[in-house]
Amino acid sequence: MAELSLACLALYTVTSLVVGFRLIARSYHSRGVPELLIGLTYAASSGIGYPLTVTATAWSSRGATLGAMAIGEALIVLGCGCFLLFNAKVFRPTARWSVPVALLGSLVLAACGGWVVAEFFATDDVALVTERTRLGTILFLAVLVLGQGWTAFEGMRHYRMMRRRLALGLAEPVVTNRFLLWGISGLVSLTWNGVVNAYLLAGANINLHPVPVFAVSFGGLVTAGCLVLTFMPPAWYVRWIQRDRTARALATA
Repeated sequence: MAELSLACLALYTVTSLVVGFRLIARSYHSRGVPELLIGLTYAASSGIGYPLTVTATAWSSRGATLGAMAIGEALIVLGCGCFLLFNAKVFRPTARWSVPVALLGSLVLAACGGWVVAEFFATDDVALVTERTRLGTILFLAVLVLGQGWTAFEGMRHYRMMRRRLALGLAEPVVTNRFLLWGISGLVSLTWNGVVNAYLLAGANINLHPVPVFAVSFGGLVTAGCLVLTFMPPAWYVRWIQRDRTARALATA
């Protein structure tokens, strides 16, 4: 299980880095804020931050461990904060509550991340750090779960609306499919965080136990795949979506 978890973590990391940096590059040329926010989410949090925190205790010196943990937690907070702001800016751009809610969630994430780093600097006993920061980790994951639930809800809500428009010829099949993929990514994220929370409440070290690491890595890999198909779908996938839509239209004509 440990070897499989590490393999999934490696694949998830590489996929997140590729997708994240490509979206950041795209935002540089398009000046698009959504591309920048979601690119930072995957490059900073999933591509660099999470692997650093998982492997921090394996470093040979305490200084390296503390540096990896501090940088990793900072990047995770940055990425997750960008994720919340992405939901606010893309799905609720005119709602007065969306950005303040996203910023409040980001502040909670930052406080929880700072708590973890402070405890690592206070002691080199990983088990003690895990116990002392259990409440903060639960709170961090609760905010993240709420954000992922927001993603799933908005993705599926917009997908239903786009399907109605698609039936009237007022929407593109590829764009409609993107909302479905975004909703699926939110549901998958909810699932893996449920596994992590279960092990956390059971007293396990979620950064060292292979099951939660595998759940995050495999679930994240599926999510990253959805992200690739959403923002940079290969030509064969676009043709398949368009061909499937054409076939359905002919069948119902």
